[in-house]
Amino acid sequence: MGRDRSKSAFRVRRGDVVSTRNGEEEVKAVRDGRYDSGGPVVVLVFKSGRRMRVHAAEQVKVVPGGKGGR
Repeated sequence: MGRDRSKSAFRVRRGDVVSTRNGEEEVKAVRDGRYDSGGPVVVLVFKSGRRMRVHAAEQVKVVPGGKGGR
């Protein structure tokens, strides 16, 4: 995973491959919203059906060469 690069969750796009505790997963959809406290939240929906909810400014590891190409 030495090739991973981090970017803010709000910059993740469909097709990006994100490194998670379960391995590398391709993003199927990205949804935004607000926590009950009012802070911005991003929900990453993976092709596996699993979802990951993170603060919009949180850094996530994106694997280079993913279909998203960003």
